[in-house]
Amino acid sequence: MMCGRTLIGSVMGLALLMQASAQIVPDLERGGSVFWKFNSGQYQITGGYSASGDVTAGDPLEFTFADLNNDGIALDVRLNLQDLIPNLGIDYSIDLIATVLSDDGSTAVVRWFASDDPNRCATVEIGGVTVEALVTHIEGALQGIITRIPCQDNPYNPDWRMVSLFINENGGDANNYLRAEGYLFCIQQSVSFTVARIFNMDWDAYGGGPLAGDVNQDGIVDDADLLAVLFAFGQTGSGLPEDINGDGVVDDADLLTVLFNFGSTC
Repeated sequence: MMCGRTLIGSVMGLALLMQASAQIVPDLERGGSVFWKFNSGQYQITGGYSASGDVTAGDPLEFTFADLNNDGIALDVRLNLQDLIPNLGIDYSIDLIATVLSDDGSTAVVRWFASDDPNRCATVEIGGVTVEALVTHIEGALQGIITRIPCQDNPYNPDWRMVSLFINENGGDANNYLRAEGYLFCIQQSVSFTVARIFNMDWDAYGGGPLAGDVNQDGIVDDADLLAVLFAFGQTGSGLPEDINGDGVVDDADLLTVLFNFGSTC
C-alpha cells in the first residue's frame, strides 16, 4: 500500500510540474476555431482617389482553423474579406497562414499573414463610394497575444461552447493591417493606381478546445481523472471513459494526456 501511495504521489507531483509548463497553442488548435471581433480601426486611401476615416465595428465571426500550408499546425484561416471588413466591399477569400512566435505556457503569440495577387475586377467601396477596381494585390496580417482565462460562456455567442482562452491584438500596425492595391475603374493607368489600407486595428477573440483528459467531465483535469486512469490502467474494450484517445486500451498515452492537461479547466 505504501508503495502504491508513493507511486501515485510521484505521478501527481509530475503532473503539477507538467502543468506549470503546459503550452497554450495546443489548446487553441484543439478547439478548431475562435470567435473573432473587429472593434475599431482607421482607413486611408491614396493615389487615384484620396480619403480617410474610421472603420466601424463588425459583428463577431467564427474563424475555423485548418492546416492550409501542410506545416502540421492547424491554425490557418481561409477568410472572405467581405466578412472581415464589410465596409471595404471586396468579396474575395485569402488564406491567413499562422506562425507561432512564442508560447511559454503563460502567454503565447501567434501571427497570421496573407498575401495574394487577385488581378481581377471587383466592386469595392471607397470612402462611401462604390466603384469598379482592378485589385492587383492584397496583403494583411493579424497578430494576437493569447492568455488563459477562467472557463466561461463565449461573450460573443453564449450558445457556442465554453471558452478558456482570450486573444487580444498585439504588435501594432506592423502586424495588424490590411492593404489593397489596384486601379480604379479597372483601367491600368498610373493616374488610377490606388492604395487602400486599414490600420490602427483593435480586435479580440475567444477560443479554447474541448478539455482533453477530463475523464469524469466535471470541467477540470485533476487528481480524480488521474486516479481514474491509474486504476483502469491496462483495461481493454470499447467505450471506456478512461480510454481518452479511444484506441481500445487504457495505457500510457491516456495517462500522458491527463498529465499534460493537469489543472486545465473548462
